[in-house]
Amino acid sequence: MNVREQNKAIVRRAIEAGWNPANLAVIDELYAAGFIFHQESGEAVRGLDFFKTWIATIHGAFPDIRYQIEAMYAEGDKVATRYTVRGTHQGDFRGLPATGRSFDLSGHLIHRVVDGKKTEGWGIWDTLGLMIQLGVIPPVRLGSGAPPPDTAANIAATRRLFEALSSRDPEVLPTAIDELMIPEFVTHGDALFPLVYGRDALRQAIPRFKAAFPDATATIQRIFAEGHKVMVHVQVSGTHDGEWMGVPTTGRRMNWTASSIIRFNSAGKMAERWVIEDEIGVLQQLGRIPRFQGQGG
Repeated sequence: MNVREQNKAIVRRAIEAGWNPANLAVIDELYAAGFIFHQESGEAVRGLDFFKTWIATIHGAFPDIRYQIEAMYAEGDKVATRYTVRGTHQGDFRGLPATGRSFDLSGHLIHRVVDGKKTEGWGIWDTLGLMIQLGVIPPVRLGSGAPPPDTAANIAATRRLFEALSSRDPEVLPTAIDELMIPEFVTHGDALFPLVYGRDALRQAIPRFKAAFPDATATIQRIFAEGHKVMVHVQVSGTHDGEWMGVPTTGRRMNWTASSIIRFNSAGKMAERWVIEDEIGVLQQLGRIPRFQGQGG
């Protein structure tokens, strides 16, 4: 494990084994005695007494509080953490008696880790959201915010993309890609094609696939949307009439499945995709690898 991953593990353990159960022994283990914490106000406090008091206060007010790590990023001796925190207000918090209300908020942390110890931290969480959710102040809105996702339009765009994949017209799919995707579109793939950055890189891969399977069709079997994401499961069929995956033309009729989760931005453009295809099935149908014992189908 490299230093970055070691530092992430230290921060993760502090949150999951220290903060969540209020285990002060873990805090002593992972924090330097002279730990400096920079609060939301910009004020810095030194030493663990303040931090331990804060943990006790939080758990007294919100006994079921749980921090969940959503993402971590590290460089050098710094680790950044994005988290969500949830709990129920069951005790006094900064003079506010228990309301019985629950909250669900997000926050960010940056820690400096030196020789296996946290030496410095910067933190901020959505305290305004906390006060609103606890009913202390009414909701505050600046502007109307982003419009809600148009799930019907996103599903229609996804259908158009797969209909274009099935077209024999060589211009239809590139045109659909240009019109439906942002230039920085990212594809997160599987073992054979793990990551593709950019709409142009995706366009460049099309001629190879269409040359290998000129009659390819993609039939949507299931499609639905939630928020800004569309989930789609397709059946792909085509005749192997050109080189693919190092295998020359076999003339075989092939079938395989693929599943994608496509994220749309607030403007209704495709921004990111996670896709997994039955690549092992493709390789077996091409004759590159044998079927293995116990394989279904």
